Amino acid sequence: MRRLFSLAFVALFSLVVSCEQMKPQDPQPKQPLTLTSESVVDFSAAGGVGAINYTLDGEGSVVATTDNPQMFDAINTNTKGVVRFSVNENVTTDIREANIIVSYGDYCFTVHIIQAAAEVPGVTVVEVKANQLVGNYYGEDVCPGVGHYWVILTKDGFDNGNTVIGGEYFRFDLIAPLAQSTENITLPDGDYVFDPSLSYELFTIIDINNTDYTWIEGDGSALGYAFENASLTVRGNKIELVALANNTEYHVSFEGDYTLTPPYEITDYVSSLKSDTVIDVSNCTASYNSFGDYWECGFNNWCIEFVCNDGMTQGTYLVLDLISSSTTTIAGTYVASGFTVEDPTKPDFRAGVFVPGFRVSDTSDLLLGSLFMVYKDGLCVSQAPLYDGSVTVTELGNGYYTIVVDALDDAPVQNKITLNWTGYLN
Repeated sequence: MRRLFSLAFVALFSLVVSCEQMKPQDPQPKQPLTLTSESVVDFSAAGGVGAINYTLDGEGSVVATTDNPQMFDAINTNTKGVVRFSVNENVTTDIREANIIVSYGDYCFTVHIIQAAAEVPGVTVVEVKANQLVGNYYGEDVCPGVGHYWVILTKDGFDNGNTVIGGEYFRFDLIAPLAQSTENITLPDGDYVFDPSLSYELFTIIDINNTDYTWIEGDGSALGYAFENASLTVRGNKIELVALANNTEYHVSFEGDYTLTPPYEITDYVSSLKSDTVIDVSNCTASYNSFGDYWECGFNNWCIEFVCNDGMTQGTYLVLDLISSSTTTIAGTYVASGFTVEDPTKPDFRAGVFVPGFRVSDTSDLLLGSLFMVYKDGLCVSQAPLYDGSVTVTELGNGYYTIVVDALDDAPVQNKITLNWTGYLN
């Protein structure tokens, strides 16, 4: 937005002064203040600089006020005979209007300013007839007393549960009344509106990083565009979604039978591994950081992260959460800390241990500590905490390290999790 201040404008935004021309007397006095330019001035949405010309027969100066100060960057009366003003950019889609009142004693005149609305970029409308609806019901996980539903609409389907190349997927989270049963769960009938404020009101579409239009590219990677606005109508097994994403308005319709997956039971363990696993970090970037006394245990907290080069949407994510007495080197052998006798959910923090992966509470899916995860299309498809065992970090010099993980998960029948890696730590 261009703003010109070369005239040393002084803003004079104040309460609007009532303005009435004095009634002529007999004999009629000469009007000392006369408008000599247009009484209505138009501006584009970009705004700009304007001038109001007048004549003044008298000593002193005029006063200029406005009834819409938010529309102006400045109004200046320093030069006799002209009021200069600067209209700022209109970024809304509504026309803006304001009056500038120029007064001299009991005399005044008004100039009306009209500014055009911002142009709305052309939006392409695309009709999509979906043939599949899948989703999950999560109960009261985001807000007590209301139901959380997550839905995917698609016309391209899935291959063994996976998205397909070239496929289009419309994903969105909903807040609606709680399901009456955990069997044959469907979306409650209603008209849903987009709620970017996350108020968790009933019959709203929310975005908690899973509400988007997703396209699967030729290499299998996912390209997602968050919904900018959306509405949803549900009437029985007939569903209509209107979603704005990436300057395209999608009209997605679906009609057919479906059921949502009910909430899964949180088990006593976190791991989803079914067998021993060698961690594959061949397509990962490794880095480490010191977080000081993060755990408030009197020792330094080091974290090593391996993140897939495709981001947190595809491939491996591994974090090693280490506790050390050193603030200068991460090298050493770390054994699993275990948990305290007083609180079996709290790691036994001390120097020379790694923090096992653990849930923050018995009713939460939020995990902390040392974790191994595999992502596909933005979803975690496999996870395991490093629960027992050891982690050895050997410094080779010039930023290179060898990291050996010889750990076990927390499954009832524990699986081995291993890694032997040498490389550069950022």
